[in-house]
Amino acid sequence: MKTMSWVVIASVSLLGGVFASRQIPSPANTPAVVSASAIAPFDPLSYSPLDQRIAQLQSNGTSPRHRLLLADLHLQNNDPRSALSVLDNLERDYALLADYVLVKRAQAYQLARDSQNANLVWQEILSKYPQNPSSAIALAALGRDAELIRQFPKHPLTRSALLRAISRNPQQRELVLQLVTYFPDTPNIVPLLNRLLSGNANFTPDQWWAIATAYYDNFEFTRAATAYANATPNSFTAYRMGRSWQRARQPQRAIAAYQRVVQQYPTSPEAPRALLRIMQIGDRNQVQQASDRLARNYPDTYPEALLLLTELSQEKFRDFVTARRAQQTLLGQYPSSPSSAQLRWRNARNQARNGNLPEAIATVETIISQNPNSDILAESAFWAGRWSQRLGNTTEAKRFFTTALQLQPDSYFAWRSAVFLGWQEVGDFSTLRNVNLPLQPQSARNPLPAVSDVVNELYLIGLDREAHDHWQNEIRGKRLLSPKELFSDGILRLGVNDNLRGIRNLESLAWIDVSPQERAEAQQLMALPQYQHALYPFPYFAQIERWSQQFRLPPALVIALIRQESRFEPEILSRSGAVGLMQVMPDTGAWIARKRGIRSYSLKNPEDNINFGTWYLDYTHNSFQNNSLLAVASYNAGPGAIGRWVREKGIDDPDEFVENIPYAETRDYVPKVFGNYWNYLRLYSPVIQQKMATLR
Repeated sequence: MKTMSWVVIASVSLLGGVFASRQIPSPANTPAVVSASAIAPFDPLSYSPLDQRIAQLQSNGTSPRHRLLLADLHLQNNDPRSALSVLDNLERDYALLADYVLVKRAQAYQLARDSQNANLVWQEILSKYPQNPSSAIALAALGRDAELIRQFPKHPLTRSALLRAISRNPQQRELVLQLVTYFPDTPNIVPLLNRLLSGNANFTPDQWWAIATAYYDNFEFTRAATAYANATPNSFTAYRMGRSWQRARQPQRAIAAYQRVVQQYPTSPEAPRALLRIMQIGDRNQVQQASDRLARNYPDTYPEALLLLTELSQEKFRDFVTARRAQQTLLGQYPSSPSSAQLRWRNARNQARNGNLPEAIATVETIISQNPNSDILAESAFWAGRWSQRLGNTTEAKRFFTTALQLQPDSYFAWRSAVFLGWQEVGDFSTLRNVNLPLQPQSARNPLPAVSDVVNELYLIGLDREAHDHWQNEIRGKRLLSPKELFSDGILRLGVNDNLRGIRNLESLAWIDVSPQERAEAQQLMALPQYQHALYPFPYFAQIERWSQQFRLPPALVIALIRQESRFEPEILSRSGAVGLMQVMPDTGAWIARKRGIRSYSLKNPEDNINFGTWYLDYTHNSFQNNSLLAVASYNAGPGAIGRWVREKGIDDPDEFVENIPYAETRDYVPKVFGNYWNYLRLYSPVIQQKMATLR
C-alpha cells in the first residue's frame, strides 16, 4: 500500500507552451457545421445505471442527440436490433455526425453477426468520408492495417496497427519512427527507441523532439538530454535539455543548458524559470548572478528568486546577512506576491513555535490582507484559528476558520476549518467513518474550448471514445499545447479512463510556463466548475459504492484514497510493487486472500482490487478504534509504524500529529487523501453544497 513513484503503463507527457491554438480544417466531405459557441449543453446521464439511462433517454424525446446516444447505449447493452431501429435514417437528420451514425450502424450489424451488412456500411463510410477519422474506425474494423497506417498516421487505432506490424518485422525503422513521432507515450517504448537510435540516426528535428519526449517521460534523462540537443530549436526544448541534465544529476551541464535558454530566448516564459533552476543547483556566485539577472529583467519572477535566495543563504551558504537582506527586499518591494505569503507563513510558524501566538496571528492577518490568493491562505488562516482558540478568543477563531473556507475552499485546511466550525456532517478524524453523505456526480456537459465542432458534439452527447479518438487524430504530433488545448485534452482523456494523464494535464494549468496572456487564459479555465469536477472524477464508482457499503466506509473516503493512490489507473504499478487502483502490495493481497478464503483474484482487476483495498482500509480502521487519520496513515506507512508514532508522540492534537509525521511521504499523503475526501463532498454532496452556500 506504499504510495511510491509510479511505473506508468502509459507515460505522462507534461505538455505546455506558448503557441496559440490552431484551427483544424474540416475534411472536404464533412457537412457544414455550426459554430462551437452555438453548441448547447447536454446531459448524457453518464453516472446512471445503463438500464436507467436507456429508459430515461427513451422518454426524453427523439432529438438526433438522444437517438445516437440511445443507439450507443443499446450496443453497450448487447442489443443491436434496438440500436439499428433507433439509427434508422438518422444520418439524414444529424448531418454533423452523419459518419458516426454509420459507424454505430456498422457496429450494430457486427454485434448482430451480420458481417455482410456491416462490411457494406464500413465501405460506405470509406466512400463518403475518406478523410474523416470515422474512416480510420472502418479500416481498423476491416483489418486493413497498411491503409490505416498510411492514411491516418495519428489516429489512436493506428498505434495498435503499428505495434502489430513492428512485432511481425522489428526491423521496419520507418514504422518505429512513425510510432515514436505520433505515439511517444506508448508503453515499453524505450527498447524500440534504443534499437531505432542504434542504426542511422538521421532524423528530423521534430522526430528528435518526439524521441526526447519519450525518453524524458520514461526517466531516461541522459538520453533525453542528447535528443533534446537535436530537437526543434525553441525555448521549450532548450529548457527541457537543461531539466534533463539536472534530473540526470549532471549540474554543470544543466547550468550550461539553462544559460543558453536565457541567452537565446530571453523573452520566453522558460528564461526566468531557467534562472531559478540555476539558483537551485549553482554555486554561490552562480546563485547571485542568476538572482541579479532576474532582478534586472524579470520583475514578475524576482520574488521567487528572493524567497529562494533567503532559503539558500540560510541553509546552504550560512550567509544570514544576505538572507536578511533578501527577506527585507521581498516583503518591502513585493508585499502582495505569493512568495511574500510563503515567507510570512514561515515566519508565523516560527513565531508560534516560540510561543508568540499573538505575533503569529498578526502575521497571518497580513497574509489575509496582502495575499488573499496565496496557495497557503487556508493553511495559515486555519492555524491562526487554532492559535486564537488557545488564547481563548473563540470569535476570532471562528473568523479565521470562515476565512479559510471562503477564500480557499478546495484546501485540506478548508475541511479542517469546517470541522472546527462545528460542521458535523463532514466528519472529523474520529467520526469520519460514520459519514455517509450521498454523492451526486455532475453529468451535464458544457462545450470544450479549442476543439472542432465534431469533437464537441461527440463529447457533449457522451460518445467519449469517439470524441477522444477524433481529437487525438487532430492534435497528435503537436508538441506543445495551449492552455485551452490542455484543458480539453485532459477532460477528453478522462472520458476514456486515461485518468493519470487527464488529471495531470489539468493540474499542469496551474504551473506551466506560458506567456502572460496564456497565464490569464489558464486562470479563467481553472475558475470553471467544469475544471473542478474534472479534477475529481468518478471512475469505477459503482464498485466503490458497493464495496464501501460492504465494509462500512464512506464512498467519498474510498474514492479519495484511490485518487491519491493511483489516479484511477487499474493496472498501474509503483516502484515498490504495489498494484492497481488501491495500490495493494502482492504480499498483502495474498494475506488478505488467505484470511478470506479467496483462491482466484487479480489485483489488476478493478473489482478485485477495490474489494481487497476496502477490506484493508476497514482492517486499518479496526486496528485504530475507527480513527480515520490513523487508518489512512497506516494504509500508507503500515500499522506498525503508526502504532509506534502514537506511542512516542501521542495524538492529543491530531493536526499537530499530521504536521509531525516522521515519514515525509506519509506526512504529504494524509492531507492529500483527506483533501480529496473534502473536495468530493464539497463538489458532489448537496448537503455540503448548501452549507457552503451560507458562507457567500
